[in-house]
This record gives sequence, structure tokens and C-alpha cells, in this order.
Amino acid sequence: MIARARGLAGLALLVVIAASLASIASGASSDKPVLRVLNYSEYIDYSVIDEFERLYNVEVVYDEFEAAEEAWAKLKAGGAGYDLIIIAHTHVRLAIEQGLVRPLDKSLIPNLELLDPRIASHPADPSQEYAVPYMWGTTGIAYVEGCVDEPPRTWREFFDPEYLERYSGKVSLLPEFTEVVEAAMIAMGIDPAVRDNWNEETMDKVVDLVLRVKPYLAGFYGASQYIPALASGELCLAQAWNGDALIAKEENENVNFVAPRDGTIFWVDFMVIPRDAENVELAHKFINFLLEPRIAAANVKAVWYASSIKKEVLVDYAEETGDSELLEVLNNPIVYPPEDSKLVPSPVLDREMQRLVEDVRIRILAGEAGGDALPADAVLAVLVIALLVVAAALIYRRLRG
Repeated sequence: MIARARGLAGLALLVVIAASLASIASGASSDKPVLRVLNYSEYIDYSVIDEFERLYNVEVVYDEFEAAEEAWAKLKAGGAGYDLIIIAHTHVRLAIEQGLVRPLDKSLIPNLELLDPRIASHPADPSQEYAVPYMWGTTGIAYVEGCVDEPPRTWREFFDPEYLERYSGKVSLLPEFTEVVEAAMIAMGIDPAVRDNWNEETMDKVVDLVLRVKPYLAGFYGASQYIPALASGELCLAQAWNGDALIAKEENENVNFVAPRDGTIFWVDFMVIPRDAENVELAHKFINFLLEPRIAAANVKAVWYASSIKKEVLVDYAEETGDSELLEVLNNPIVYPPEDSKLVPSPVLDREMQRLVEDVRIRILAGEAGGDALPADAVLAVLVIALLVVAAALIYRRLRG
């Protein structure tokens, strides 16, 4: 039976890998230059991809993922055929140190001058030698009015088992475990922005806390899962990124977002060119294209996240073009938090921090507080299921156009 399980799990994994390779290869039949891009789900105005294709007479193969760990795996494989990958700031320094990304030719990205200095100076790559900020946002708690009696106002309340028990099976955490770790740390009064707090003792506490609430979770959901689940009422509560909560709100006005009072996590996502990218010059053009004010404006309106370019540039653009919708987003305090917000910067991971997060992920998914290693068969099964979920989300996204 064990051998059969191994065989079936291995076969499923091979099927998913084959499907992924087929997706990447799908652009090879065109005579046009092909740009292969990997980004988080629900994180671009898809019409700008069409515009880039028309403008440069190229084809864009565009794929999506749910958690930083997925993009990291692609980078570790030299880019897995992609020319441009959007990754979380948490992994940028690791990618640079391990030689997984190419240095940038800044002469091909003149729109770098439009970057917001606060975002451009992020410690992941403060001089844009290898990575360019794409968008930024916060992590908090999305909830559905009517489904939740009283929304939690802090991470401490959110991670209270007695509170979550009332909404058992209708709560989700993010599949990006750096986010889970950071939120749990804040809930316990531990500052995740302090490097010394990232140690085995803290991680044991994180695992214990998350395992106490795990029985009440529907699962670890990415954007393509929790957005429709919040909109339909399938979920009552979700650890969520701010823009996603606003997208869900467009479909269900009862969806709202809490910036936790004990600390709202602040993050930045970056554009990088993988080590083995083939169409490097076109990747530079796409980076510069995404920093154009009108393109950045389209993305801000579509995904409800803050652009990496200066806010005043977008305000000027909105006023010049009479774009009231853009002004509404720029003035939304959930998109651009007020100055008095308690923002906790998500740290840039080093190798030890990454190892700690991965250990936490394995232990939580295994349901083992003691930190025993997950059996190899179980690890394979978990990976296969995760890949199948991602593949299903990609297929759904493509069918939606």
C-alpha cells in the first residue's frame, strides 16, 4: 500500500510538472518574441499585458502563483523558463546572494526616476541593482459583516481559539508562511521586525499558537481562493492582503478590512530577471512599461494596491486626465494607510530566517507542535496537493480570460 501511495503521488506530481512545462512552452509556437512572466494571482490589470503585446509586437506568456515559496522554487531552478518574476521583498536578498537573478541595466529603465524614494530605499535592494519595486501593501484581516458578529481588531484577537471557534471552517490563513509567522509573532507581542526575535524558541511558540487555531481553519488560502470565498460568504474571516479585500468588496459590499491595531504588516513586491532568462532586453522593457504613470494607474485601479511610483505623480495624472476612479483609490486609507497607522515592516529574510519559516510551515501542515520531521511520503503528498491547487487556480484564471 505504501509503495502504491508513493507511485500515485509521484505520478500526480509528474502530471502537474508536465502541465506547468506545457504552459511555459505554449508561447514557443509564435514567430514573435516571447516574454514569460510569473506574478502573484490577481495582481495586474490584464489589459496592460495586451497593450504591451501590441506596443512591442510580442507575445506575453503570463502565469500566476499564490505564495512567495512558489516563486522562490522557480528562481532556485534558474527561473524555470521565465524572463521576469515578481517576488516578495522577503526573498530578494537571498536571490541576489545566491546568484539567482541578473543585475539590471538601468539605462533600459528610465522610469526608475519616478519611484517613490521611501519604497525605492527598501533594504531588499535600496539601489535597484537587481530588483525594482512593483507594488506595495499591507497584511491584515478581511471579514464579512453579518457573518462575523464583531470583527477582531488585533492579531491577538484573531489568533484566539475561543474567538475563531465561533467561525469554525470559515476562516483562512495565507499560504505564504512568512506572513503567518509574522502575524503570530505580533499576536504574542513579539516584534517581527527585530532580527533577534527570529529564533527556535519564538518559532516553537508560533507553531503552538497556529496549531491551536488550525482546527477552525478552512485552509491556507491564496488570493484566487479567499477573494471569491469572501465574496460568496464561504469565508467569514481571512488573513488577507489589503487590495484583495477591496477586490472582494467590489463583489460583496459586506466585505471589510481591518488594519490590526497591534501592528499591520507592511511589505513590498519586486520585479527581478532570473539568472537563466532568455529575453532579457524585453524583460527590461516590461519593467519600464509597468512604471509608466498611465500603466501604473491602470494597475492601481484594478488591484487596489499602492504603486511603487510616487503618489503625487499618480495624483497629477488623475487630475490631468479627470480620472475620478483613480483619485478614489489614491485617497482610500486602506490602499494608502494614514501616517499614524502602526505599520510593522516585514523583514528581509536571511538563510537562517528562511530555514526557520520552512520548518514552521512543515510542522504546521503536519500538525506536530514538537517539531518532528514530516515523513517523506507525507511531504510529497502535501506538495502534490499544493501544486494541484495552484494548477486549478491557473486554469480558472485562464478560462476567465
